[in-house]
Amino acid sequence: MKSDLIRQEFHELHNSGVTHTDIAKQLGISPRTVTNWTREMALPRRKSGPRRVRWMPRKEPKIV
Repeated sequence: MKSDLIRQEFHELHNSGVTHTDIAKQLGISPRTVTNWTREMALPRRKSGPRRVRWMPRKEPKIV
């Protein structure tokens, strides 16, 4: 089946370190599908880059 071939290629790409976004674009599937397949196949989670820091109002230091 076509799906089996896509999953096999997904597995190879994931193991070679390709990002989820690039895997989705290359295979023509949604990024959510990539995430779901990663969970279904119990593949190890990769460390992501630094997360975006949300804007927080600057707190002035308290002077005692």
